[in-house]
Amino acid sequence: MSLEEKHRNHGTQRIQAIMHIGMGVFYIIIGILVIYVKYFGTMGLPTGVAYVLGTLMLAYGIFRIWRGSTWLKMLKRQR
Repeated sequence: MSLEEKHRNHGTQRIQAIMHIGMGVFYIIIGILVIYVKYFGTMGLPTGVAYVLGTLMLAYGIFRIWRGSTWLKMLKRQR
């Protein structure tokens, strides 16, 4: 693998890691909104389903942020 290909792969992996973090934030916001909106009774989902869905989205968002930050740290160590 040439040096140019290696830098191109690092750029692509960095963009993927940043996308993981961005999508994690998005999932956390949506999870909070599902729980918040259900708390005030303006959503048509049953209460249990809304809380489970919101909690799962929060957990998945935290996982995506963790995976993206771990990936960025790994890329910095490889340089």
